[in-house]
Amino acid sequence: MATLSSFLSAAVAIQRIWTEKPALPTEETWIHHVVVQHPGVVAFLLLDMITLLAGTILTTSQATQIARNITTNELANAIRYGYLRGPDGRFRNPYNHGCQKNCADFIIHGYTDDEEISWPPLQQVAS
Repeated sequence: MATLSSFLSAAVAIQRIWTEKPALPTEETWIHHVVVQHPGVVAFLLLDMITLLAGTILTTSQATQIARNITTNELANAIRYGYLRGPDGRFRNPYNHGCQKNCADFIIHGYTDDEEISWPPLQQVAS
């Protein structure tokens, strides 16, 4: 939602600047006029673009994690959690049911049904 609102506010600001019909002196460019006459709009657009970039990165990373059925904590600490390692020692997510099922479960139920895989005892994970 933040990504969409940031994109829309940037589009509206650019549209308003673009449609302004200033009487420019012949030696002054349009961009120079905007920077000099409307520095607040330029600062807003700069900060809005930074927010848009950050929101897009966050949205993309969360969508990827939903598709893989893994939390941010599990992804960051995968080396610490024994249940996220396969027999060969490489990363393996036992809760990943495939992109389509993971996304459908998240959208429809808001969670995934992982009851068929029991959590290992804490003593087993710690070792």
